[in-house]
Amino acid sequence: MRVARTIRPEPLARPAAIAMAHGIGQSGVLKLFSSMYLCKPSRKAIGDWTYFLSDKPADYLADLKLAVDAIGVNSCGIEEALLWDYTRLFIGPYKLPCPPWESVYRSQGRLMMQDAADDARRTYAAFGLSVDETGIMPDHIGVELNFLALVYELAGEENRKQSDCMRIRETFLNDHLLQWVPQFTTDMEAAAESHFYKSLARTTKATLALLSA
Repeated sequence: MRVARTIRPEPLARPAAIAMAHGIGQSGVLKLFSSMYLCKPSRKAIGDWTYFLSDKPADYLADLKLAVDAIGVNSCGIEEALLWDYTRLFIGPYKLPCPPWESVYRSQGRLMMQDAADDARRTYAAFGLSVDETGIMPDHIGVELNFLALVYELAGEENRKQSDCMRIRETFLNDHLLQWVPQFTTDMEAAAESHFYKSLARTTKATLALLSA
């Protein structure tokens, strides 16, 4: 068993963001999305996202780049509006228009911590991964995207068979993300008030479609 890694909600580190911007691959893009879903839109987080997207990203990220560039990290009003949008969409306290958990979308009673969460946790554990953050559910959209990013990374390690990683990647896409994220992002785009979160919804859906093609 390999040493466990953890899946944590944290902004992209600035050096890593710069490095990934010069060679954006599937792992880097998925980590970017994970950060955008797990992290509140603080000035630091927005700055890191801007750095990541600064080096002529792929065409399918162009809309998201425009949305990030338009935020203007020096505008407290825009930051406050984004934080409100993030809170209203993903945290509450009011009824969430797009709950960010797979279980809610796939369980009959739209409940949290159902079979989808248990299955996701088992899949992470098989790769020596765990969710090391209190209050973050294993089937949160940001955690699932982060896991997929790590699978891409693990495929390049010598002690991992690339075929095994490819199999897990396809299985996780088909059995988890593609089962609920298309509807989740549709709901998110309709409910979001900001250009940024509408764009994130569209770009997430488009990226998963490309990965599954």
